[in-house]
Amino acid sequence: MRRILLAAVLVVAGCSNPPAGAPADPPTTTSAAPAGTALYAVASRTLENIVIDTQGFVLYRSDRDSASPTRSACAGSCLQSWLPVPCQGEIRVEGIDRQLVACFDRPDGRRQLSLAGWPLYGYSGDRMPGDTNGHGQSDGWFAISPNGERAIYVS
Repeated sequence: MRRILLAAVLVVAGCSNPPAGAPADPPTTTSAAPAGTALYAVASRTLENIVIDTQGFVLYRSDRDSASPTRSACAGSCLQSWLPVPCQGEIRVEGIDRQLVACFDRPDGRRQLSLAGWPLYGYSGDRMPGDTNGHGQSDGWFAISPNGERAIYVS
């Protein structure tokens, strides 16, 4: 955990050389982690705190979805660009209130992860960990913050 916080501070302070928008590295472990899903809250150079997955890819929310009740509006061709985060096994979180994380059933029968009620997605246009190419897409897709709000640009 100290490594994450130190890396996040260095990224925010501009003392590291990752590409713009790159989040701090997700934590590494010395033992095999159980199969499941993990979410990490990190700082980036361009956005305030954001949520990433185990591989360091940024996660997104859509304004077309519903947080109360949790409902995904992404179906059909939407699923070519926006990849629902599967909900499987143990869910590990760091820097995120565990009470905000849940699973729900998509209309297609798959289980998807949500944060503060918002369904979570990866973006197929993000080629490398830390890319935020999906932020602001189609005037409704945004990187998600650890409290479920839209991530905002650092001023």
